[in-house]
This record gives sequence, C-alpha cells and structure tokens, in this order.
Amino acid sequence: MSEGFSQRLHDRQRRLLKAKMLHPRLGMVEILVRDVSEQGIGGKCTSDIGPGDQVVIYLADCPGAAGTIAWRNGQAFGVRLNDAIDPSVVKSPPQQETPVAAHEVPKPFRPTVSTKRPGFDRRRSGPKTGSDWV
Repeated sequence: MSEGFSQRLHDRQRRLLKAKMLHPRLGMVEILVRDVSEQGIGGKCTSDIGPGDQVVIYLADCPGAAGTIAWRNGQAFGVRLNDAIDPSVVKSPPQQETPVAAHEVPKPFRPTVSTKRPGFDRRRSGPKTGSDWV
C-alpha cells in the first residue's frame, strides 16, 4: 500500500450530528460528528486538540465512548475508540417541531399597486381562443 493512503479496518457510516467531547485540558467541547465506525469516530471542531489526546465522546442516547485522537487535519479529526461501538445505534436526536407563525408583510414593504396581470385568469387552463375574448 502506498504512503498517504490508510487502510480502514471497519466500514464507516455517514452521520451528521452534534455531540460533545470531554477533553482533559479543554473540558467539554462541542463537536460535529461526520462518520462512525465500530472502532472510530470522525468529526470536526474548532478547539485546539491534537493526536494522542485522550477524550470521551458523548453522543445522544449512547454511553460515553472513550478513545484517543488519532489524527487532526485543520478542523477535522479522527478518534480511535478504546472499545467497539455499534454504529447503527448512533442516530440523530429527534427533531422538535417548532410552530410556524403566519407572516404578514409590514405595510412599508407591501406593493402599492395591483400585482394582477391583465388578461391572465388562473381559473382557465390553456390558451385563450377567439370566443374567449367576447
């Protein structure tokens, strides 16, 4: 295998969810999980973490997963987990439905003239014929 390529032992499953990571120096850090495998988690964060740091990843509805930062490239990083996890249990938390309120355009931004097009009738489908013009 050529240098620059890594051999993956476990298939990754794509995820896109927020999580928290406990770092010994930085405390609790917000991260974005991008993929999960049996032995690793890939993500992004803006904190100053580096290879070799011991961390614990907290995902929704899952116990904490301890591991070591294996690599870092910009904001992206990979964690090699100490114990295997089941990627199928790592899911996005349920979305809370937020009520959508009706929106009314403020008076200064309302059209001052009619926006109806002359000769255009929504009730009719198809082109107008000579008998339609009477």
